[in-house]
Amino acid sequence: MQEHLPIVRQQTGPATAGVEAVGLIVPPSNPTLEQEIASLLDGLPQIHVARLPYCPERDLAARNELYLDRTLETARSFGILPLQGILVGCTGSNYRLGPQEDQRLCDAAAVELGVPLVTASLAVLETIRSLGFTRIQLELPYPEWLITLAVDYWQAAGLEVVSQHSLLDYMNADNAYTVGSQELERYLQQLQVPADTAILLSGTGMPTVEAMADLIQTYPAPLISSNLCIAQWLLGRCQNSRGTNLQRQLQAKLERFSTAPSMAATDNLFNPFGSLS
Repeated sequence: MQEHLPIVRQQTGPATAGVEAVGLIVPPSNPTLEQEIASLLDGLPQIHVARLPYCPERDLAARNELYLDRTLETARSFGILPLQGILVGCTGSNYRLGPQEDQRLCDAAAVELGVPLVTASLAVLETIRSLGFTRIQLELPYPEWLITLAVDYWQAAGLEVVSQHSLLDYMNADNAYTVGSQELERYLQQLQVPADTAILLSGTGMPTVEAMADLIQTYPAPLISSNLCIAQWLLGRCQNSRGTNLQRQLQAKLERFSTAPSMAATDNLFNPFGSLS
């Protein structure tokens, strides 16, 4: 096996001097992730995109295995671009690993690449923990076998999974890419959500931002999506970048429900949604 030396990453370049930049690794046929991240980031950081390999002859399970095998190789394709971080825009492929192995592989890749690297699943976990949520309800655009792996992943991370559902069954959709925003919004409106429970919309290829924006003033439970967590992680790697108004509003809505002490104590004057009462 060829040994790869750690990458010595350049600090500035003619096209990036003074501009914060991040790397985003995207599944090959994902039509949603880049678009939603662009709607949540206000022009900066600059986003460089690399795509995982396309293998239409493989089924979903085999493609997930391929994505895991080729993640580091794809990350190397950023070369010595001066990046603040690299985000791997996959959740489903990581669920069979469990959170500890997911983190271990990301840490090892970060050492070689010379830049922080996480998966979308770890970005979601970081958001959930930062807000103090301990109970989640999974609403996923996956077949049942992958939902089972997702439940195992989140339980291994110390979270209580109160229930889990396949959006594919409800919407008669083939995959995450064929879930419609309006159908998702209608589905969320009829959900019964237990108290003190966050809804997790996992899957970077599923459009979620439009539905979450439409429900921002009225929805009675915290809505967490993979892509919102990705945007938050990318912004957290940068000092001079900011989210769009929509990103800040969606994040503020989540913080409204937070049980983390630093969040719960925030003065309602700075919360556009007011108090919980």
